[in-house]
Amino acid sequence: MTTPKPVYHSELQCSVLGISYDFSTRQGVLSMAETNACDMTGCIAFFKRIDPKVESIRTVAGDTEDTSYRLIGKEWQARPPSRP
Repeated sequence: MTTPKPVYHSELQCSVLGISYDFSTRQGVLSMAETNACDMTGCIAFFKRIDPKVESIRTVAGDTEDTSYRLIGKEWQARPPSRP
């Protein structure tokens, strides 16, 4: 099995390894190349096109948890990763 090659995505503004979405929990995951960070607005818009009722998005840079986004009421909030 080969390691996926990251592809730059202009809307997300990062190099993407993959995405996943769970329709039952309304949670998305954006997997990015190491040291990458995505654009919050672009990321939310991207997942809202997959499911307008998305509730949370988790981003991962390489093997490291990155920012997560959660819909609280009608407003999206970003939570930075917890670092040791």
